[in-house]
Amino acid sequence: MTRGWAEAGRVKIRLKPCKWCGRPVKQRRWWRPKRFCSRWHHVKYRFTSLVMNVVDSV
Repeated sequence: MTRGWAEAGRVKIRLKPCKWCGRPVKQRRWWRPKRFCSRWHHVKYRFTSLVMNVVDSV
């Protein structure tokens, strides 16, 4: 594995870490990369960022 690329046969798959847990996420599309390994991690990330924005504004 070199610089975030995993080679599966002859096809190279880009791996990026999940923004919540850091688990590698396969990047199947180049136009809009996946940032989370599951919807639940996306929900938790959005909720936490919303709470942090509210706390910062007070």
